[in-house]
Parts: sequence; structure tokens; C-alpha cells
Amino acid sequence: MSNLASMEENSAAETVDSTCTGRVESPCVQVQTRDGIALLTLNRPATGNSMNAELLADLRSALRELAAQTALRGVLITGAGKAFSLGGDVRAYHRALSSDSFDAAAYGDRLTSLLSEVVLTVRSIGCPVLAAVNGQAAGAGFSLALACDLRLASRRASFHFAYGAIGASTDAGMAWFLPRVVGYPRALELLLEQPVLRAAQAQREGLVSAVVEPEELVGAGLARLRELAEAAPHAVRSAKRLLDRSLSTDLAEHLELERKDFAEGVASQDMRHGVTALLDGEWPRFQGR
Repeated sequence: MSNLASMEENSAAETVDSTCTGRVESPCVQVQTRDGIALLTLNRPATGNSMNAELLADLRSALRELAAQTALRGVLITGAGKAFSLGGDVRAYHRALSSDSFDAAAYGDRLTSLLSEVVLTVRSIGCPVLAAVNGQAAGAGFSLALACDLRLASRRASFHFAYGAIGASTDAGMAWFLPRVVGYPRALELLLEQPVLRAAQAQREGLVSAVVEPEELVGAGLARLRELAEAAPHAVRSAKRLLDRSLSTDLAEHLELERKDFAEGVASQDMRHGVTALLDGEWPRFQGR
């Protein structure tokens, strides 16, 4: 990972596709960090950032490294080139079908296992994770965007359910995240109809919080994360954790989780500083301690 003077400028530069062999000079996933904010770019633009095993393994490793960084205050995920991600690499799957020895079930199990690990790692990151959807987000690419805490979209973005078009069921948490974003009845309707949602409609559905011009997307995403980074890290981690668990715990369990988190916060230097700043009429500057 490298600290760069301007992530906005570097993200807009043309990126060369990789064969995804883990080479340092052209990895499938690029990560740049600056001032506690990480920009993660899916980097197989010649394939629409489609997800083969190599990209998914690189993505899992990058996300695990980010999840371990307690000082991190935000993560922005986007795609190189014209697409966010077209989902699974259907061309590679189609080529593999020509082999008599191809084990389709094992192939699918390997990819969905990697996808599951990617999604769970996204959800384990303690700071806000924002998807900057720069183009098509299809299938598992759509699911990856849904796994993020927030989503911004370029006016050129579109969201394709895609699964039904090839006779597949959902993966990467699509059927888990979608009802949490748009509600169960609408989620079921969308999964049955499988429409293509343009950026403006995705915003109306509540799938994205804002739509911006393509050239402004990464800058807007980084600016949003910088705003969110002003919050106390403990409060952010707790909010994410409690909301994720709120639909799977009863009220008594949830209150107990809140009690433990609140007690931890009371003992933190950040909360002591926040209370002092409030009483002094000052704006707090939280340090994550």
C-alpha cells in the first residue's frame, strides 16, 4: 500500500489489465492510503473487473489487511475502467465448460466460498466502507456494492441483477442485503423481475445515497469518508456492529450488547474529550483512544 499525494488523480488514470498472477506491478486489486482513508480499486478493466478466483483472492487479502488496521477511518471501493464489476467471470466459466474434466460444482463452490469470505471481511471492517459505483455493477458486483455501508453512483452507473439472465441463484449475500436496504416486498419483486436499474432509479430505490458526475465520483466518495471520519471510531464500530446484529437478536440481547458497548465508550479518552469539548462549547477532535 502506498501513500499518494492525490488519490483522486491516480484513480482517474488509465489502468492496465492484469493476468492476476499477484505481480506487484499490476495486481488485480490496488490499494492506496492517505490520511487514514483507503481507496481500493478492482483492477481487471479489460474484463469489466469480473471476479475470477485470482481477483477474489487478491480482494480478500487486501480487505483483511484493511480490517486489521485499527487506525483506518474509511474505505472507498471502486472499479478501474468503465465498470464497477460485471460479477462472475462468465467467459472463463464458458471456456471451462469445453473440458470433459471440468467439475462445475467444485468450480462454483470455490468461487462462492471466496465471495463469502470477501463479503464477511467487508462487514468486519470497523470504519465506514463506501462503494463508488462508476459503471455497471452486475451480479456479484452488485452484491459487493450492497455489502458496503454506503453507496455513491456515477450518472453512468447501472445495477444489473444478472443472475436470472443465466439461470443462476443469488450469491455474495444479495438476498440478505437487498431486503435490508429496500424492504422485503420490494426486494422480492426486484429479484423476480430482475430489472436493470439506472443510477437515478437506484437512488429512488434507496440503493445509493447520491448520484454525481463521473469525474466527481471518487472525489465525492473520499470527501464523504473524510466527513464521517470526524466521528469517534468507537461510536462508528459500535453502530455498524449493533445494526448488523439488530435483526438477529431479541430486544434483551440487543440491550445487553448496547450496555457493553456504552460501558466501553465511557472508559475511552474520546468520550471524556467529547464531554469536555461539549461543555466548553468546542468541536471535539476524536483520536480513537
